[in-house]
Amino acid sequence: MSRFAVPPAAVPAEIPRRIPLHIVSSCAEPPEGDGWLHEIKHDGHRLLAIVAGDDLKLISRNGYDRTELFREPFQGRAGMPPCILDGEIAVPDDRGVTHIDQLSEALRLRRYDQLAYFAFDLLHLDGHDLRACAIEDRKALLRDVVGGAGCPRLVAVDHIAGWGLQLFEAVRQAGAEGIVSKRAGSPYRAGASRDWLKTKIKETAVFVITGYIEREAVMVAQLKDDKLVLAGTVKFGLGDKDLWRRLERLRAGPETRSGMVPVRPELVAAVRYFGRYRGGWIRDGVLLSVG
Repeated sequence: MSRFAVPPAAVPAEIPRRIPLHIVSSCAEPPEGDGWLHEIKHDGHRLLAIVAGDDLKLISRNGYDRTELFREPFQGRAGMPPCILDGEIAVPDDRGVTHIDQLSEALRLRRYDQLAYFAFDLLHLDGHDLRACAIEDRKALLRDVVGGAGCPRLVAVDHIAGWGLQLFEAVRQAGAEGIVSKRAGSPYRAGASRDWLKTKIKETAVFVITGYIEREAVMVAQLKDDKLVLAGTVKFGLGDKDLWRRLERLRAGPETRSGMVPVRPELVAAVRYFGRYRGGWIRDGVLLSVG
């Protein structure tokens, strides 16, 4: 018998080796009303954490075993029950904001002590499959399980009911990636559904094109204090065949070792992007127009 008070919809079952993930669908803005739970979207790598006594398996979204690379946040767990967590491995800054470049840097430098696991769902607990249970019940148990684990870098992602637009604006001000909204009362479903919706921070600005990798990306910069400062690469929305001919005519030097061809800064581009990395470069830029 489980030492946890599991909901009536929980089904007795052995702990599985893998579970198909519930995939988040995109939306333009957070849904309104009290029928939605809203949480911060952390920027890292999605992982299922399968805990069975001393055994730990961390499985990526694509089904790869990432246990050895990402096990650090689970070290020292004290009496954690057999369970499966769904969450994100990431590296928070001093405000708790996460960016994928911080994770990449921590891995490059082997600073595994900076890793944190942000658990946002509980799928299996103490011999019970919880996927048919309402998300509120799963999250309530998640807080108990994570809180009792004794791992300071194992974090249960909190949520608010309603107030999605307000949370989204607070996340924008903090410089985070966005929020995820989940339908109250919903079960955990394999695959994509409209029960889980993500709203990402997006902005539009004008940049100067300073280089290109043909049919792959353009390098853009912004004017700051009368100087052009690199702002990153744009890899989406590059379907205009004439763009590459225009850039070739502006070529200003040989191709670099990275494959980037510098050009005279004469073309400006309207770009939609989804926040910025810690170093200031734009994230997931989409080319809207060139003039």
